[in-house]
This record gives sequence, C-alpha cells and structure tokens, in this order.
Amino acid sequence: MHAETFHPEVDRPRKHIGSKIMLVVLAYTLVVASLVTGFQIYGAYKTSLDNLEQHFVEIENSYLPSLAAGLWSVDVPRIDALLDGIAKVPDVGSLRLKGELQDKWERKNPAHTKTLASRQFQIVYREGSDEFVMGTLEVDLMAKNIENRMWETATSIAITTTVSLFMSALFVLFIIRRWIGRHLEKTADYLQQLDLLKLDQELRLDRPENDTQDELDLVVYAINAMRLSIKNDIHKRDLLDKELALYREQLEHLVAERTLDLQNKTILLESKSEELLIQNRELDAYAHTVAHDLKQPISNLMGASNLLTAENLELSAEKNRVLLSSIQQSSKKMHAIIDSLLLLASVRKNDNLKLEKVNLEQTAHEAYQRLHPLTLERHAHITFTGHWPQVTANAQWVEEVWANYLSNAIKYGGDRPEIEIGVANLANGFVKCWVRDSGVGLTSEQQTKLFEQFTRFDPAAAQGHGLGLSIVQRIVHKLGGEVGYESSLQGGSIFWFTLHIAG
Repeated sequence: MHAETFHPEVDRPRKHIGSKIMLVVLAYTLVVASLVTGFQIYGAYKTSLDNLEQHFVEIENSYLPSLAAGLWSVDVPRIDALLDGIAKVPDVGSLRLKGELQDKWERKNPAHTKTLASRQFQIVYREGSDEFVMGTLEVDLMAKNIENRMWETATSIAITTTVSLFMSALFVLFIIRRWIGRHLEKTADYLQQLDLLKLDQELRLDRPENDTQDELDLVVYAINAMRLSIKNDIHKRDLLDKELALYREQLEHLVAERTLDLQNKTILLESKSEELLIQNRELDAYAHTVAHDLKQPISNLMGASNLLTAENLELSAEKNRVLLSSIQQSSKKMHAIIDSLLLLASVRKNDNLKLEKVNLEQTAHEAYQRLHPLTLERHAHITFTGHWPQVTANAQWVEEVWANYLSNAIKYGGDRPEIEIGVANLANGFVKCWVRDSGVGLTSEQQTKLFEQFTRFDPAAAQGHGLGLSIVQRIVHKLGGEVGYESSLQGGSIFWFTLHIAG
C-alpha cells in the first residue's frame, strides 16, 4: 500500500512565507514613514511661513523709512531704486506703491503665479513729532519658491526612506529564507514524497545541532514521531489483514457459489417474465383487435347476409348491390386487420432477417401506387423531393413504413391535403426519410402516445385499428433505425424514420 502523493494544495502556485513577512513589514514601515515624513514636511512648511514673516519685517524696517523720505522729497530715482530692492527680497512676487498724489509704481516677478501671503504697509514720513501719510505699499509673497522647497524636501525624504526600507526588506527576506524558508520547503517535500512502504528514512534538516530546541526542531520531532507511529500501525494492520484474508477467501468462495446460483435463477426468471410479458401484451393486443375491430365488419356481414337470405323479403337490384358492396367493404377491412396482425407477428419473430441494398425511392413510389385510389378519393397532392440513396434494409418492410406514413398523411392531412415525401443524408451514415402533411398537427400529449398500439386520435377523421405506427416502430428498430415526429414550421406534421445508407 502506498500513500497518496498528489495533494491539490501543494500543486497550487507557491508564495514564500518570507515574502509575506517582508511585504507586511514593508507595508507597516511605509505607513509609519509616511506619517513621519508628513510631520517633517508640515514642520518645514511652518518654518517657511515663519521665514516669510521675516521678509515682511525686513521690508518694514529696512525700506519703508527710506521710501517715505523719497516720497516726501519726490525723489523718483530713489523710489525706483528702493522698489527694485524690495522686489529682490526672496519670495517677493509683486508689489504696488500708491502715493498721496495718486501716483503709482508696480513691480512683478515673472515667476509669480500664486500668492502665498500678502501685506499692506502704510508709508508715514515723520518730521519731529509730526507724521505725514505718504501712501501705501502692498507686497505679495509668491508660493512657487516655497512649494519647490517643499517638493525637494519631500522627494529627498521619500527617496531616503524607500532605499532604507528596501534594504531592510531584503535583509529580512534573506534571514527568513536562510533560517526558516528552506527548512520548511524541505519538510514539505519530505511529507509529499512520504511512502508508507518506506518509513525508515527520518527527516533531518541541514542546520547545526544545538543544545536548545526551537520551533523547527519541535516540528521535525513531531513528524518523525508520527512516522514511527504510522509504521507500527501498518505492521499491526498487516497482521490483521492476513487473518482477514483467510476468512475473506472462504466467504468469497461461498458467496460466489450462492451468487452464481442466484444469477442463473434470476436470468431464467427474467427471461421467462419478459417472454410472458411480451406474450401477454400481444395477446391483449390481439384480443383488443378482435373485440373492437373485427366486431363491426362481422356485424355488417351478418346483417347484410340476413337481409339477402330472408325468405319473405323482396329487395330491389339496387338494394342488393348496396348490401353486396357492404359485404365487400367489411371483408376488405377484416383482411387488412388480419394482414396487420400477421405483419406485426412476423416482425417480432424474424430475429435473423437478411438485409440487402434497397432502392429507397422505388419503395416510396410503390407505396404511393398502392394508395393511389385513396389519393384520388381525398384529392391529395403528393410531391417527392431530395436525393434518394440506397439503404441497407428489407424492401417489403420499408414499403410498409412508407405506406403507413403516407396513408396517415392522406387521412389526417385535412381537406385536399398537400403532402411532401423526402429524404436527407445525416452525418452519421444514416438517411432521414420523412412525410410532411398539411393537417392540424398533434399536441404534446398526443405525441407521447404516437407509437403505442391501438392509438387513434381522431376516429371520426379516418377508419383504422391503431396498429400502424406500432408496426412502423418495430420494423424500423429491427432495421437499426429510429422513428419520430416533428411539428412542421409551415403547419402540419412531419413523421420521419432513419435507415443505414448502403456502403
């Protein structure tokens, strides 16, 4: 006995536990580093805002007094020089000076697109204790420089953090792979290849032996202990199997004898039962036919003959002709019923029928000629279509099938029935033969009973004894084919059967 060596779980794609641990550590470190980086960037941002405030203080202390003097003395070159100096102060994006005489000066840094902070200064000129308002100065500090500095700081921190994390993750992965991963893989391979007939080989890991044990040592010990336990259990089981084999052999011999005897008796009973069942069905069919179908023509014969042989009854020549015609029709009906029963019996008994090549189209035309009087009576129009191959069958039986299908189509095809007879080659070496009529079709319930004996769905539409389709089914099954029914897309019914194409 061998242990199962296929494990679906093992066959799935592997992912090292070291990679999982590395990913978890890396993700956690990234979150922490992101938070720390965010605080650092926020602190740098606050520091930059404080530096911007120093720019306003510098402008207020260094430039406003001189600018007030220049406005007082209307020294335009001095004013322009001072404004140029203010415009060169770091982070200044634009400035606007408006004097008391509504004169204006403006300066704007080409790189200024977004204002980060803005301050309006009142320019006051002091002469002793007197103060004179000379105008206002509006200064806008631009955000571009500080944003560039923030982005450079964030990029530097991100690069440093990422490199540090990557190096740490590689080191963690190396340690886990070296100390844990390879030993777990060896343990898994050992268990996967474990053979119940070769349990002497113990599991050993490629690692130095220490006085203290860790978790891997405990796993190896547990696996080896389990291996020895399984080995002992198998030895005990082998002893029990040998004892059971002796009892099993004796029991199997007795059971085989009893089973063979029962099988022979069962086969015999089934054969007898099947034969009796078939015989009973056919006897019932025969009795049903005699009781229901022969009763009416016999009654007609008796009535007509009584009238013709009556001594005191004088009948006209026309009346005699009608009675004789009735006797003739009743005789024909009895003859047809007896022929159907004989054909049904011959199909059942003829198990060694010799098959031959049959001209399928010829059998269809012969059936059509047999039913020509009925065709004229019902004003039926019949057309032939398709390519007609030769088949392996019995010509008489195939003609009977065509005659039955065609007779039903004429009788149940409605007023002036339009009937089409055709064939179609199938891909499996068979030919499908069919008869399409223009009748009202059949319901789903009627279709399930089509090929049962004594089934007639419309006794008023046509006379008959209901054996036709059951005979068709037996004939076609004997010839190795199938029978069936379909509802036509143009209305009406399609009765079909299949036969082997002759090789």
